[in-house]
Amino acid sequence: MPHATTLSASPRSSGIDGPVEQLEGALRIVVGSLTQARVHERLLRDAGVRLDRAGSSLLYKLHASAEPLRVTDLAELLGVDTPTVTRKIQQLEREQLVSRHADPDDGRATGIGLTRAGARTLEKVLKARRNWLEHLVADWDDAERAQFAALFGRFSDALREDIEDVRDH
Repeated sequence: MPHATTLSASPRSSGIDGPVEQLEGALRIVVGSLTQARVHERLLRDAGVRLDRAGSSLLYKLHASAEPLRVTDLAELLGVDTPTVTRKIQQLEREQLVSRHADPDDGRATGIGLTRAGARTLEKVLKARRNWLEHLVADWDDAERAQFAALFGRFSDALREDIEDVRDH
């Protein structure tokens, strides 16, 4: 059995790291944890749903969109090829979690949207994730939670703006 990798905030423990290095180490842990299959499987188990990572990612992208998305758009958002998304959509259609809708602007194209069952399934997963996050900060007082949320929100806004600037140039 392969040895599990332990995530650490810093490759060295000199104790002289500044705030940016501490942030970098913390982000390494956060990103590494959130992308681990074990974490995802635990959230799905806690949510009481039978869905794989690819399926939940696809449902989340559809949930985040204001309108149905084309297969090519989903593939781009998920960073995978179109045939992979097509197969996953077919599976999710059989499970009645997504449905196809005619594109009003292009009769040849179809958009993919969540069904009510898909939306309920995703809400269970999102609730399990919120419960997990609440557990992680359970021993923080309200002021610490609020401060962390505000600062992390500012950081994520700056990150989003930077990514959009790179995309635009």
